[in-house]
Amino acid sequence: MAERKDAKRIDLFLDIIEKAYLGNDFRYAKETFRLQPTLVAPADFYKRTFDSSLTSYESLLKALDPVFKSIAVSEVYRVRTGWVARGLKGYDGRRIRRITVGSDIFLLPDLSNQPSVGIDTSGCGINDSVIVICSIPDYEGAYVWLERHLKLPKDHRKNEFHWSKLNSTCREQLLSKFELTLSICCDGLLVIRTNALNERRGKIANLFTNLIEGCFSGYERDPQQKDLRPSLKHKFFNTVNRVQIHCDADFRPLTPEKVVRLLVQTLAKQDGGHFEEYTPLFANLRSHESKPIQIADIVAGMTKTKIETAGSQQPLQPLPFDLRKMKKYSDNPPKAYFWFA
Repeated sequence: MAERKDAKRIDLFLDIIEKAYLGNDFRYAKETFRLQPTLVAPADFYKRTFDSSLTSYESLLKALDPVFKSIAVSEVYRVRTGWVARGLKGYDGRRIRRITVGSDIFLLPDLSNQPSVGIDTSGCGINDSVIVICSIPDYEGAYVWLERHLKLPKDHRKNEFHWSKLNSTCREQLLSKFELTLSICCDGLLVIRTNALNERRGKIANLFTNLIEGCFSGYERDPQQKDLRPSLKHKFFNTVNRVQIHCDADFRPLTPEKVVRLLVQTLAKQDGGHFEEYTPLFANLRSHESKPIQIADIVAGMTKTKIETAGSQQPLQPLPFDLRKMKKYSDNPPKAYFWFA
């Protein structure tokens, strides 16, 4: 009996996270709550005081069984066996994600149940481009954030998100929620600003390979970089190896499939010339068919604007580029940045 009650409470916990995030109707205690898309915080499950004007989500929280709330005080946070811990591991075919932005913690449903990678570019400045490689833990959940929470409009012709088609109000909204949007859409990000895609002083395959290598080589004598670079390279390799990679066709004459192979192969290469075992997985979809590409497009647009803006690029971290890999571009050397959740 106790196990059955525990299972019902966890199911209710997971149901609230999912239905609130999606903005779906929720049936509880013979009442229907018409929820708007909402980010759920752990403390919501034992909240007891409310303002006079309640949202539909707050009305649901207020209606929760007091016994459930009392148990939630300890069970939400219990290490290894608590509701959050079990949701993160996966419970009865369902899984949640936990993100932290500043002092705020949010719980999100994992709607895809598989990671993916999105590669896209965005024009930056007069002649530069920003290349983004986004590790996306849950592309369905990220898409819901853009579509239902932020209510971004789509291109009418192909029904897809495009940064270039967004008006200033939408762009400002994204930039005001930059770190939150990044945390929901990605768990890792590599950004390269370069003019090499527009001024091709060599074969594009070599240029792309050298752009990736330049982010992780050199600086062996710099105490702040010598350990960071191989660690970052291994971390990015793990995010792209044996993971479906979606790539927009921005590197012609290189095909997206070739770009994917070069990326994984370059990150697999170790000192001495040997390679870690690697498997590139290319998702053969065009941008209007691929949610990861559309997510990467929005991230690229946000990121390029952040980089162009004077001042701090936080939470992006600068990654000094090894110019030996791009000697022909010493007049306008590439700049690199990274971020991990």
